[in-house]
Amino acid sequence: MLKEISFGSSKAVIDTKGAELKSLVIKDREIMWCADPAFWGKSSPVLFPAIGNVKNNETEIYGEKIKLTKHGFARDNEFEINKADEQNAVFTKGFKAEETGFPFDCKLSLGYTIDDDKLIINYTVVNCSDRDMPFCLGAHPAIACDNLNNCTIEFSEKETASTPVMNLDNRMFESGNRIERLVASDTLSLNYDMFDNDVVYFDDIVSNSVTFKENGKTLARISWEGFTSLGLWTPAGKKAGFLCIEPWCSSDDYDNDNGIFADKKGIQIAKPDETKSYTMIISAE
Repeated sequence: MLKEISFGSSKAVIDTKGAELKSLVIKDREIMWCADPAFWGKSSPVLFPAIGNVKNNETEIYGEKIKLTKHGFARDNEFEINKADEQNAVFTKGFKAEETGFPFDCKLSLGYTIDDDKLIINYTVVNCSDRDMPFCLGAHPAIACDNLNNCTIEFSEKETASTPVMNLDNRMFESGNRIERLVASDTLSLNYDMFDNDVVYFDDIVSNSVTFKENGKTLARISWEGFTSLGLWTPAGKKAGFLCIEPWCSSDDYDNDNGIFADKKGIQIAKPDETKSYTMIISAE
């Protein structure tokens, strides 16, 4: 089921399946990718409780081997709308350990608020279990563009940053193989070839917002609170008309990870009955 919220000439459409943002029009301009299945049939899935891949789809939690599929299970579930008005909507899903195989009862909510020039998305994770719960959380909005070869990402701070290379055979980051992306600079020029090895993952940056531009024109600005890293992605070899700009907490496994879920770089820990909150804002300028 689709739910629309609006304010003036701006509106957002969210699907109850995965609480996924399907459309965002700000001042009469569509921001989001159209989810054409010939390229990628999604527009903004939520990644929980995993991001990317764990080695052989298996990880260790409290000494037990647990199966975790790519990007977790939240995006494939139907959420309930438990609060809504013209400008706001909150989508919530509770997960039971016996149903998911993830050894925790937990709850995930996505709250959407539309304004005249931005959409605010609040992510809330609640640990409903009686022991500490490690988890990953990631946003995955696909911002539409015409040609990525004409685009740039401008970071809010000057960065000196490299990104790990994804090994496509085992789907893990190579800890000793990195590509230098920025040296005391705030601007990254984009091209399709840079995504031949999947996601370009900034695991160590200080910025908390980026601006996506095409031929100097701003397409969207993404800012975040609580998230600790940033992935950029478009499907390799397809020359698709979008870039996913993805604030993350944790990521795919690295080749030198020890296989224990709670030890992953960037992992989040929620204590029993604790609520953890994160925010992403998509604006047009």
